[in-house]
Amino acid sequence: MKHSDHQPTPRHFDHHRLDAWRIAKEALIEGIAILGDVPRGYGKLTDQGRRALSGCFTLISEAAARTGADRSYRMRCGRAEANEAAAVFEVLGDLKLIEQPRIDAQLDRLWRVSAMLTGLSRVRR
Repeated sequence: MKHSDHQPTPRHFDHHRLDAWRIAKEALIEGIAILGDVPRGYGKLTDQGRRALSGCFTLISEAAARTGADRSYRMRCGRAEANEAAAVFEVLGDLKLIEQPRIDAQLDRLWRVSAMLTGLSRVRR
């Protein structure tokens, strides 16, 4: 078999079952694009936005593979990161640095993630 004939093996991780993970991934990808369009001079704000988006996404990924209080704690931390990212995008809109429809769509994604993580953060017994 030639290297080009190789078909990748499908991989299924725990986080693939979570809608919150999929929406957080969308928020991360779109958020990085939005933050890349912020004018120079707002580096600290855009860096914090990137870190919050990345933190939310990776915490959900990690939490999906955990159980009990450990899982709940990471889901709560992911929710906090989503809320931090939302605050960054809100102020970018308030400062009129990014078009409001892009901000609104991103805030909708982050709100959905935050709402889902509220339910996922409950400790299941």
